[in-house]
Amino acid sequence: MATIKDIADAAGVSTMTVSRYFNEPGKLKKETYDKIHKIVEQSGYKPNMVARLLAIKKTHIISVYVADMIDALHPFTLQAIAGIGEALGEKGYSMHITKEVDEELVCDGIISMGLETKKEKKLLEISKDKAVLFFGNSSYEHNSVEVDNYKGEYEATEYLISRGYEKIGHIGVEASQGYSEDRYWGYRDCLEAHGLKIPEGGVERVHNDEPYGYEAAKRMFAKNTFDGLVCASDSLALGAVRYAKEAGIDVPNELGVIGFDGLGYEKLVTPNITTMMQPVYAAGRKTAEIMIDLLENKKMGKTELFIPPVLQVNGTTK
Repeated sequence: MATIKDIADAAGVSTMTVSRYFNEPGKLKKETYDKIHKIVEQSGYKPNMVARLLAIKKTHIISVYVADMIDALHPFTLQAIAGIGEALGEKGYSMHITKEVDEELVCDGIISMGLETKKEKKLLEISKDKAVLFFGNSSYEHNSVEVDNYKGEYEATEYLISRGYEKIGHIGVEASQGYSEDRYWGYRDCLEAHGLKIPEGGVERVHNDEPYGYEAAKRMFAKNTFDGLVCASDSLALGAVRYAKEAGIDVPNELGVIGFDGLGYEKLVTPNITTMMQPVYAAGRKTAEIMIDLLENKKMGKTELFIPPVLQVNGTTK
C-alpha cells in the first residue's frame, strides 16, 4: 500500500506538501494540488483519518467521563448518554465513554458526569488545554449544565400545598452530592414562603432506594401524622406509598405523595406516582450542543445552565 512518502516521491514534492494536500489544500498552488491529486487517485491511497485529525489538532471525539459512583445502567445515565450521543452525531462528532480522567485522552473535549472531589484538580488542569463541561452534580458555578433541583423540589412542595395538603414532610437522599441539598432547601424554602413549618419529625434522609423510603415513612408516622410527603426521588416515593398502603392510609385522599425523577420508576406502582420529571435526555443534548459551540466558536469562557424539571401529575396527589 502506498504511503505519503511514496506519493511525495512520485510527485517530486516534500511529505509536508502532501500532508498539506490532505489537511490544508487551499494553501497549495493549483498545479501542485492537481499533480498530487492525480497520483493519489492512481495509487488508491487512503489517508489515516486518526493521524490526519491529530495532525490538525482536531479529532471530533468527545470523551464522556462517567464517575465510578454512577450506575452505568441507571435510566438517568442511559438517557443522558443517549442525548449527548445523538447531538454529537448530528454534528459529526464521536463519543468515547471513559471511567478515567487522563490528560492523554485523545479528544477535543470532556463532558464530566458526576464529579468526584478527588478528581476536580485533574479536570481543572485538563481544562487549560481542552474544553471541559460538567453535567449533573457539579459544584462548579461555571461550565456546567444541571437540572434545577432546587426549583423542582420547590415546585413539588408548592403543588402539594395548592392541592390542599398542609402537614408536609420530606424524605431526602443521604448523599454528598449537591442535588440532595438543593432538593431539601427547595422543600424547606417553599414551606416558609407559604407560612408553613416543617412538622415535628418531618425530615428523613436515607439511601436512595425503595426499602429505605418505606422505612423512612414508617419512622415518620411513628412520631407524627402527615398529609403530604415530598420525596427526593421516585424510588423513595415508591417506598412511602408501599408503607401507606400497608398502614391503611388512603393515597391520595389522606396522604399526597410526590417524587422526583420521572425516569420510569413512577410507573411501577398503581396509582402512578406524581413526580417532577427530569428532562435528562434533553439536558444531555443541550450539554453536547454547548460543548460543540465551545469548540467550533472558540467560546472557552464560562457557561452555566439550569434546566427546569417538569411536573407530571399522576395518581398519588389529589
